[in-house]
Amino acid sequence: MTRITAVIPAAGYSSRMGLLKPLLPLADCLVLEKTIRTFTACGLKDILVVTGHKAELVAPVARRLGAVTVFNADYDRGMYASVQAAVRALPQHTEAFFFLPADMPAVTPATIKKLLAAFTEAAPDVAYPVHEGKRGHPPLISAKVCPAILQEEKPGGLKVLLEEHAGIVREVPVEDPGILQDLDTEDAYRELVVPFLADFPTAAMCAAIWRQYRVPPAIIRHMQQVARAACLLAEHVNSSGLHIHTGLLQAASLLHDIAREKPQHAERGRQIVTDLGYPAVGEVIGCHMDLPAAFTGIITEHTLLYLADKLTAGERYVSLEERLAEGERRFWGRPDALSEMRRRLQQALLISRQVAAVTKCSVEEILRAEAGKCE
Repeated sequence: MTRITAVIPAAGYSSRMGLLKPLLPLADCLVLEKTIRTFTACGLKDILVVTGHKAELVAPVARRLGAVTVFNADYDRGMYASVQAAVRALPQHTEAFFFLPADMPAVTPATIKKLLAAFTEAAPDVAYPVHEGKRGHPPLISAKVCPAILQEEKPGGLKVLLEEHAGIVREVPVEDPGILQDLDTEDAYRELVVPFLADFPTAAMCAAIWRQYRVPPAIIRHMQQVARAACLLAEHVNSSGLHIHTGLLQAASLLHDIAREKPQHAERGRQIVTDLGYPAVGEVIGCHMDLPAAFTGIITEHTLLYLADKLTAGERYVSLEERLAEGERRFWGRPDALSEMRRRLQQALLISRQVAAVTKCSVEEILRAEAGKCE
């Protein structure tokens, strides 16, 4: 029986996206989960996920679905280093391997099955899926090409190498636009998921909203820091099995203080963003000062923004203990305000414990580790 391996590179920085692509949610799973399931639906058992950037978060997702992870220590060199790391780790007797980046979750199992049939029939050096005259992913690459792949990378990467070393090429027509769709940008991700998940403005769209409402720079910097904290917590809980809508959470974080200089700014911010056409984002913003009882005991976009906001003083991360001590000084002699401050921080403490229970890591450790990387 032909032994075929699926290779899924998930090692990159996601720099153009701004959010960690493998851990973004789709309709009912994460991006990486969907890509893995595309292959398991076709009966493939040998699946290699190449990790690199934030491997400690990506690898658990792959392993939960039975995939083997391969760490690419040279992930900063780009995609070709992941190709080479995967080729070195291919199971013995592998005859060919699929190469499908994790950020292409729209490829269908039907496409995989057609490529498998083409390889079984003719054993080409490479079989490409083709849609409307364009080659896409994943190519199915014969193990015969592996020695050439392991040589030094040439300009043009894998595409040029295959053009030079693949003698027999098969193009397989498919009715699958997903072979041409990747999630390189937040706009591309939003276009893919909005039919299934709540709509949200991208980071660039949030910046335009700041300009429209003349948000002061200091408030913008605070919201950006809150967004970093909230999205980092979302990455960790998604890695641990949850499906937080990171795009929505980022947008809510970047806009939560849009009306900060006005009375009842959380409610005003909710109304502004709802009127702009993003009611789900507005709902999260409306909860960032006072969290409704309905969110007690669960981790949601609402609770993560609430917690991240309490962990961010101005433009720096602080512990809840620091916030409490500062609040005790600030509200000394004002018993009602002091009681309200304590109540809100107690809510944040409960959320932080829930996050720690899921991730097996305290929120302070998560944020401190990230802050250390940025120094």
